[in-house]
Amino acid sequence: MNIEKSRHDFYLRKFLLIDINSYFATLLQQENPFLRGKPVAIVKETGRTCIIAASKEAKKCGIQTGSNVVQARQMAPELVVMGAEFDLYLDATKRLIKIFQNVSPRVNVYSLDEAFVEITQCGRLRADARTLAQNIQQQIQTELGSFVTSNVGIGPNRFLAKMAAEIAPKGSVLEINQENLDPILAQVGFADVCGIGPRLARKLALMGVTHPYQIRFYDEQDLQPLFGPFWSQELLKMAYGQEPHHLALLDKEFVNDGSQAGTQRDYWRPPQSVSRSITLWQLADDEQEIKQVLYNLTREVIFKVRKLKMAGRRISVSLSGSHNFQDLFWKSHQTLSTFVNHTQQMFEIVYQKLYSTWQRNFKPIKFRVCLSLLKPTKQINPSLLPSWQKQEAVETALDEIAERYGLFAVRSALLTKEKQIIRPEVTGFLGDKQYQLSK
Repeated sequence: MNIEKSRHDFYLRKFLLIDINSYFATLLQQENPFLRGKPVAIVKETGRTCIIAASKEAKKCGIQTGSNVVQARQMAPELVVMGAEFDLYLDATKRLIKIFQNVSPRVNVYSLDEAFVEITQCGRLRADARTLAQNIQQQIQTELGSFVTSNVGIGPNRFLAKMAAEIAPKGSVLEINQENLDPILAQVGFADVCGIGPRLARKLALMGVTHPYQIRFYDEQDLQPLFGPFWSQELLKMAYGQEPHHLALLDKEFVNDGSQAGTQRDYWRPPQSVSRSITLWQLADDEQEIKQVLYNLTREVIFKVRKLKMAGRRISVSLSGSHNFQDLFWKSHQTLSTFVNHTQQMFEIVYQKLYSTWQRNFKPIKFRVCLSLLKPTKQINPSLLPSWQKQEAVETALDEIAERYGLFAVRSALLTKEKQIIRPEVTGFLGDKQYQLSK
């Protein structure tokens, strides 16, 4: 494996990584000036105790994602706990994407608050990278509000651009280039290295390796017994500041559209599955409640699949919970000969065929429903049966209402009470970005 590429090849491309500081909390602080300057913790919804995001002020007190509200209040007695506003976050992300796409057509949305922007071809049309980054920061504040700050990392690849954004002081711009690359790799901790998680970092620590640069002192034969052939090569790439496999894959989100030589356009690779899971506040011991949850999740899955103009053949359900303080898990699936993209059709399989096989030997708290083996509906011959046509007419009408008034504006009698409804939410890492960012 040729790790040390020529410097000329290494610096042919240039990327920005824009990272909004403390996104979930900062947007709420922008909306409500009363919250500014105060430690704010975000939970999925009011009453939850697991913190999913923290403000800059809360982080200074030691409060991090995953902290418990009770423990967090001990660190910061004045802590303000707020429920997440997922619609606000997604709307802000879509507005950010428009800013980035005005800079370059090559934008990779990495998470709700992060995006890679390749500016390799923008050199003759734009200012230098640092000035361009500062202009983007100003546009973000104009669009989202003056309290919203961002870090911008600049690098010859996405790996180094993200690293630069991670280690830059809040609200600043940092570039990793040929001059400062080795000193940074010799000082940065693995918490700021994209691709090296806690488990991998612990293994490296056993070797006395705490910074990427130190990996250079090992060859593949040294690393393989502990990390295997794939990760040995990946670690060596990162040791030299090269782009690892999981970031290089982002190039596949772009294809040539054929209209002009070299022209690029956005391209979402078709998803293989759509799923929805939920962890309840407490163990479910009521059969009607379980049925409601399964229907609720099925309805959301079908809505997303239909918005993507797809249908699937494999349906799966999983439950996890406990009994006598023992954690238990159950899963079942069915692969069909025909494609499904109607709520009632999928729910009948979820509840009457799959769930009915469960032995009910524990009380569930986490539910997951999934539709996979997806295929675009334009590639499927629709059924001409009257029953299929009726379901399609109903589902199309529900789609139109949901698009205008919200997913559960019209709902099944199973979901009679507003508080019973599990609302759609967007994940920080935008695992369902094909759906969330579809037109």
